Amino acid sequence: MQRTETNSRKRSANYRKLKELNTATAMAYQMRLSLQDIFKTKSEIKALLGLKAWISWVHNEAEKEMWKYFLNPLKKFAESLTKHFDGIIARWRHGTSNAVLEGINSVFSAVKRRARGFRSKEYLKMMLYFTKGNLTGIPNLIPSK
Repeated sequence: MQRTETNSRKRSANYRKLKELNTATAMAYQMRLSLQDIFKTKSEIKALLGLKAWISWVHNEAEKEMWKYFLNPLKKFAESLTKHFDGIIARWRHGTSNAVLEGINSVFSAVKRRARGFRSKEYLKMMLYFTKGNLTGIPNLIPSK
């Protein structure tokens, strides 16, 4: 049987840790929502100022002792945003995105993974056309999972 005061102290410590964790989770979630709002804006100036403010907010909060452990992944992400800042702002400046290329790359990777290798580059190209070329009447030659 445990002593009541020891058990009470442990529960109290666990409660404080849980409360910190929940608060940190709420803070990280709020940061996520804020960043999503920045990416929804149409204005380059609002995006530029919003991203700078968001990065500063994350760095300031992540430096606080109670948040260091919980916000470290967001701090690393903010550093990555800082590193690629000009390219990110170009999205608003030029109104373009590499989403189409990323989608094509995803299809390409899926075809390679499903087929587990090809005999030649020509065969790979043929399989890509068969998979995403909107060809009708041709059986799917790539084995499914």
